[in-house]
Amino acid sequence: MSDDMDASRPQKLVGIQALRGIASLAVILYHVARHMDQVTASPLMMRFFQPGHAGVDLFFVLSGFIILHVHRIDIGQPDRLRHYVRQRFLRLMPIYWIALVLTALALIAAGHMVSSGALLWSATLLPTVQEPLLGIAWTLQHELIFYMVFALLIFSRRLGVTLLVIWTGWIMLAALGLVAAVVPDRITNLYNLEFLAGMGAAALLASGRITAPRMMTGAGATLLLAACVAESMGVLDGYGPLARLAYGVPSALLIAGLAAWEQARGMVVPAPLRALGEASYSLYLFQFLGLSAAWQIWQRLGLDAAAMPLLCYLVLAAAALIAGLAMSLLVEQPLLARLRRWRNPAYSCRSASMGLSAAARRAGK
Repeated sequence: MSDDMDASRPQKLVGIQALRGIASLAVILYHVARHMDQVTASPLMMRFFQPGHAGVDLFFVLSGFIILHVHRIDIGQPDRLRHYVRQRFLRLMPIYWIALVLTALALIAAGHMVSSGALLWSATLLPTVQEPLLGIAWTLQHELIFYMVFALLIFSRRLGVTLLVIWTGWIMLAALGLVAAVVPDRITNLYNLEFLAGMGAAALLASGRITAPRMMTGAGATLLLAACVAESMGVLDGYGPLARLAYGVPSALLIAGLAAWEQARGMVVPAPLRALGEASYSLYLFQFLGLSAAWQIWQRLGLDAAAMPLLCYLVLAAAALIAGLAMSLLVEQPLLARLRRWRNPAYSCRSASMGLSAAARRAGK
């Protein structure tokens, strides 16, 4: 039996998947507004969509939640490490490499220099003091660090917990300026605490102690919205240390409450939100390719973005969404399915046996 099909593992939570789609949409709307502000000076539009970058905070908390929720039974089981590494690699790297290559080709076509060293280093997602070639990959560098820390937790519960404690303390001391910056900021940045907040949400869910999930969901959503309003009004610095708390804690409450709510009563998620959730990674990776292509077409048509800012914004946002959805449907999902079958024959055998069983049931009717 394939590990992906193991009945002992938690079933996918559609509400959590929908949150991934909402987070990716928020980031896209933020990036389009930032582009519009750069080319047309649209401060009001930028102020309104500014909190959309908090989709990254939500992503990080979601990632911590999902990893512990899915791999909790693997902790302290070193024989499960290979499965974990394989799953994380297939989910993170292949489609990222495609996005990276397309980004490099787009930069070269625009007349920019792309060194082989920068391309190869960016392909590893290892943290560095320089920005990765694909700008938004800085978040994936954080993901990779967290995945590596969790891998040690699977190898040895004691060593993993020890590393988590040391890592948390190091991050806090670095935030207070009490330790020297001897490693890249990605390792000690406060963003990493949001993965731990997500793990806390998963642990709380597993404990069965969430007695009022709807209230917790509402509280998390309300606090998250309040932080967004505060940033739009200029009260909260969305890039400062306090924002990681203002966005991270409500995200953890929202995720834990929503997951408990779904487990207790089930949940119906509208099809568009399910589609956004399924495509969230591709939406995140390919948004700029869609945005850039639409902007080039807009300019070639001789249209004035300053005269039609709202229309331009909608066109660019739609292009970013279409690019991500198309890459998800046409590339990411088929590629993942093929790689999982190729690297795990049991997956193919079970899929085939399921197909034969279904055919037999149909024949028996």
